Amino acid sequence: MPLRIALLAQPRAGLSANLFPSSLATETIKLSDDLTATLNTAIQVVNQGKAVTLTSQSGLSVVLMAGLTAAQNRIHPHAYLSGFAASLPLAVEQSRRQSDDVSIEQTSTASTAVEQFSALYQLIDDIAARNQQPEYTQEGGDDCQYWFTEPNKARVASLTFNTENLAFDAKSQAGSTSLVLTQATGLKEAKPLLDSSRLFFIITGNTEADLSTKLAELSKCFVNPALNSSVLIELMHQNLVRFQAGSQAQFTIVLQGASVDAMLLEINALTKVLSKVITEKIDYKTPAGSYFSPAPDNQGKVAFVYPGVGTVYPGMLRDFYQYFPDLYARLEREGNLKEMLQADKIYAASNGKTGSQPQEMTLSELAIAGVGSSYILTQLLCESFSIKPDFALGYSKGEASMWASLGVWRNPHALIEMTQTSPIFTTAISGELTAVREVWQLGESEAITWNSFLVRSEPAAIEALLPQYPRAYLAIIQGDTCILAGCEQSCRDLLKQLGKRGIASNRVTAMHTTPAWSQHAQVTDFYNQPLCDELQHHIRFISAAELLPQNANQPVNLDRQSIAISIADTFCSTLDFTALIRAAREHGARLFIELGADRQTSTLIDKINRADKVTDSLAVATNAKGGDDIQTLLKCIAQLITQQVPLSISPLVDGLARQLVSSETQSTLHTQGEPV
Repeated sequence: MPLRIALLAQPRAGLSANLFPSSLATETIKLSDDLTATLNTAIQVVNQGKAVTLTSQSGLSVVLMAGLTAAQNRIHPHAYLSGFAASLPLAVEQSRRQSDDVSIEQTSTASTAVEQFSALYQLIDDIAARNQQPEYTQEGGDDCQYWFTEPNKARVASLTFNTENLAFDAKSQAGSTSLVLTQATGLKEAKPLLDSSRLFFIITGNTEADLSTKLAELSKCFVNPALNSSVLIELMHQNLVRFQAGSQAQFTIVLQGASVDAMLLEINALTKVLSKVITEKIDYKTPAGSYFSPAPDNQGKVAFVYPGVGTVYPGMLRDFYQYFPDLYARLEREGNLKEMLQADKIYAASNGKTGSQPQEMTLSELAIAGVGSSYILTQLLCESFSIKPDFALGYSKGEASMWASLGVWRNPHALIEMTQTSPIFTTAISGELTAVREVWQLGESEAITWNSFLVRSEPAAIEALLPQYPRAYLAIIQGDTCILAGCEQSCRDLLKQLGKRGIASNRVTAMHTTPAWSQHAQVTDFYNQPLCDELQHHIRFISAAELLPQNANQPVNLDRQSIAISIADTFCSTLDFTALIRAAREHGARLFIELGADRQTSTLIDKINRADKVTDSLAVATNAKGGDDIQTLLKCIAQLITQQVPLSISPLVDGLARQLVSSETQSTLHTQGEPV
């Protein structure tokens, strides 16, 4: 008989009293020593049209109701119980699934009914959170990660209780039991971005005296003996709500710390130098993420910067899904999120921690994952934090990320499969390098040994030697360094004559070299993509192609052919990233926000600004390899706040508000004598 029981994992804090309509009859059943028998009893009650709250001595509860009842009352379950039988094959058959549909098969080693119930609760919770525990995977590993699935395919998991582990009295009553759970529409509540170990306070004022007074007042709050975790959360919530409601002041300080003691250190350190910082108009920042810009450029324009190929790293954005579940759910609906992030490579268990050695990735895989990370970070900043860029530009293939991420191409997800199979990326300018072989007029038996080198040199010095080395190319100019690419021996000989040491990248790509021009028409066709009906005309898209002599600094028209040609021009020409940043500054860009994995372009922009002796321009990264993803994001938001960039801090406030509600509910339950 088909089974479709809606399940909701109910934490110790309890569900909202408004969750169920008053017309829905409910019944509470306490867990007995036999989970199987208890579930059977609960299902019988559900079949009578009631909702059941199944409670355990641990304080956890699971609500069960008919799937149709949940739908009629607009309740979004965390999972469905669709199979419940004496063996896994029977449970799968009852669920009307195929065995291959079950992506997680878990066998519980629990020795009591309470432990079994906890295992069931955890699986429901993981389905709602789209969370894949290390023990669920064959490869193992140390950390949880996003539970990726194929497009339009629900997550299906099984849980089998091994009765050999049960106590003797329970074993005599229970047979082997298997459950099949399937994904439902409910999502687990987002984890809060801020908590008692991730503190974030905003101080505003129009004078130095204002700031000093408010810093002193905040310091007094932190030495309050009654300052427990709940009071601290409330204090932070009140602070951010006041900032939300207040008018803009001349000065804005953001303080961050991992504890009350750390915050006191941050306050004391800033208080000592506050007068000097304001007088000399020096931007102040600390490793903990506190920032203060005493002279924010209120007229400064925001530019989104998209990095090129090769910045992705193992474990990038690993935890984002826990903090932004709605975003990930939408991305899943739009396309293949697993492919977009190249999850099999980026999140492979062998990669372990963030920043470890990645699995070997092809140019096309690096390109897809790079665009994917940029796309997610763009949606995050624009939708969650309501940040609106005035300009957008890309480093190398980052231009494709720019058009894909900012609502220009109608279906950017379509480019994933195209990139995986296009000979442009698989053989022409990477892999076999057929474009290079053709230009160099090599026979099939003649080998190509290609490499690229990072060298600290003025571009003019390299350009002067290039005629002597026709198979070496100046690919990229970026601040005080350049990228030299081509025949490895030719590049090494040129570097020797130049008297410079180069750092080999050992990456095979002929982008930005003369052989790439043989692919110009193909690249144009590849990126000739349908556009959205409504385009982002308020954004000035700046292409490196504009700086080429044939384009005479003319902006790219927002039509599909012009965009495609501009990408092809950039793809095939030497990239002068230094000139691109200078052009953006001339247009009015002052605050450059990097949207992509790691912070390579931010570092380059800082170097370019310093070399140009520019003090009113700043580069901010949204991500950094080796850092905590959320902490890096908060540092970015903190810098934007102190620079007085218009944005929403609702994601910060909402997470604190949820914690306050949870704390109040737990306090009420505790007062009533319920387990918490």
